[in-house]
Amino acid sequence: MQELAVYRRRLKCNLDAAFSSSLNVIGFGMCIRDEVGQFVAAKTLRSSPICDSSIGEALGLSYAIQWVHELQLTNVDFEMDAKRAVDYYIKGSNDISEFGAIIDDCRRRCCSWFENSKIEFNRRQANIVAHTIAREAILLTSSQTFNVVPSCIGSLIL
Repeated sequence: MQELAVYRRRLKCNLDAAFSSSLNVIGFGMCIRDEVGQFVAAKTLRSSPICDSSIGEALGLSYAIQWVHELQLTNVDFEMDAKRAVDYYIKGSNDISEFGAIIDDCRRRCCSWFENSKIEFNRRQANIVAHTIAREAILLTSSQTFNVVPSCIGSLIL
């Protein structure tokens, strides 16, 4: 992963969460691409038990921020299709629930770890790569990190 730290231009990390009530799990998918859309890395995570979708999406953002920090990347914009999470991150509303606590922690970590990053809303159609990875994560037994395009998104990346 050391070679990822050489990126100095803008990167984009799309993220999403997928929920399976029958398996009682949440899958998280993250995909980092460069400024021209070239694949850089992807990651899957899964969590159990299932929770409220807003909390799941907030956890997905938290995991993505942590992963990007571990990769020592900067200038990363995070994009997700969870409008409530993005709106709360940007505007805040003193939400004392678990959801608010997770997003407040995300904001705090972004401010201390990244100088030039932002969180943006992206419609599901534009976030299909992360959604596909999140659905794949539901089926995996452990987290996976990909330095080459995983087969589940190969046709979407091209």
